[in-house]
Amino acid sequence: MKADSIHLFDFLGSGKTIFEIPVFQRNYEWGRDQCEQLFKDLTLAVQNDTDHFIGAIVYVTETGNKMSHIYRIIDGQQRLISLTLLLKALSEADEQDQAEIEEEYLTNKYLADNGHLKFKPVEHDYEAFSSVMNGITQFNKPSKVIDNYHLFQKLITNSDIDSSQLYEAMNHFNMVYIELSNNPNEENPQVIFESLNSTGVSLSPSDLVRNFLLMKLDSQQQAELYKKYWVKMERMFPTKTFAEFIRHYLVVKTHVSVKKNDVYGSYKNYFITERLRPEKALADLFKFAGYYDQILNHKSNDVAFSKILSHINVMDIKVVFPYLMLLLDLVDSGQIKQAELNELAHILESYLFRLKACKMPSNGLDKIVVALCGLSQDGGNLKTRLLRLLKNKFPDDDKLSESLMKEDLYHQRNHLAKLALVILEEHRTKETIDFDNAQVEHILPQRLNAEWRLQVANADKVKEQYGNTIGNLTLTMYNQEMSNNLYADKKDFYKNSNVSLT
Repeated sequence: MKADSIHLFDFLGSGKTIFEIPVFQRNYEWGRDQCEQLFKDLTLAVQNDTDHFIGAIVYVTETGNKMSHIYRIIDGQQRLISLTLLLKALSEADEQDQAEIEEEYLTNKYLADNGHLKFKPVEHDYEAFSSVMNGITQFNKPSKVIDNYHLFQKLITNSDIDSSQLYEAMNHFNMVYIELSNNPNEENPQVIFESLNSTGVSLSPSDLVRNFLLMKLDSQQQAELYKKYWVKMERMFPTKTFAEFIRHYLVVKTHVSVKKNDVYGSYKNYFITERLRPEKALADLFKFAGYYDQILNHKSNDVAFSKILSHINVMDIKVVFPYLMLLLDLVDSGQIKQAELNELAHILESYLFRLKACKMPSNGLDKIVVALCGLSQDGGNLKTRLLRLLKNKFPDDDKLSESLMKEDLYHQRNHLAKLALVILEEHRTKETIDFDNAQVEHILPQRLNAEWRLQVANADKVKEQYGNTIGNLTLTMYNQEMSNNLYADKKDFYKNSNVSLT
């Protein structure tokens, strides 16, 4: 390992040098605030004529074609790309500086094709970045590379400081470089990466897990496994959902609850304890990501199971997802059949709905799920074990009936009234209900007019006591048309409706 301070231009100006961002690194994510702060730092460097520290750059060195040097950037890629965009904007602002900037800091004069540009971002950003470097700034896709390049152009144009002065001041930017060897017997890049407290956009738990797995491999393996597994998972999940998936995956594998702020640490411990290899770990993550995607988007090929998943998602009780993933894996491995999965999932759905409808707290559910994930590994009857763990808090039919008759279901969270009506309708007709487009209709309206008060004795009292209970609610597609109409008028809508409840 080598480490020292260096000025920006000395770092960028090295001949035949390619700064390559590994495939597993994040896309370019700097926003307007960070770019404006970078430009402000540059103007202060002009005004004060002093060096300005811009952070650390960590890279692993390799030798490329024609004796070129490849720096695979482990940390600092966001700043380096932003600095390069700023340099390109300065080169376009002053023709006298243009040739020097482009030949010294943006391109490799004696390298062709992929080596001509000094920077090689990840695939997601490469097309936009290459376009900017080649003078093409009109881009037909959303791109932070393009946006920030235009921002730097605007900041330069509106600045009171001459672009040539700004360019010269960039050499006041001072940084620390940490050069690592790719020799597996020397320092571990991942350990050094974790120890850094770098400026810029913080890494998500899924970013850290990805880097942990892929940084152990050579560049060819990184590219292969990233494309085979990781990029497909990134397309499945937004960043927050990805971290949540890994947390739930760990519950399945370790039978321990995992805190949201300890996803990476827990995964790393699991990987080391189980003595996993990166490819095997990625393959297993990918398999369970498929289960999670199926649960989250309720897109099972089995219609009954898909309905159950839809209902659980409406209730927004994701704490049970680990158990559902485990059951899907048991089906996938032939240990249980789809019918048994459906029965277990239906019990779980019923339990969750009854808790909600009866306004019973769901705290402790995470512990039940952890226990279920652990017990399922020991053999035995899964249904018996599930019911035994749920029995102490499982509301019976009498409790549920009482709650449905008396409780205000309409104002409960997560559209519970609509869900109850959908479940009843699906039970009666076996048809799948368009949950998003269905509307909850109050038979006795929420706003009573004089005619309703004449037709219903003690109408206001009845409305207060029963207006939002399940008995006064139904599903319709004609809520606005019916409005406050009298019951005799509403009956025509009900008769012509394809909703059997009406």
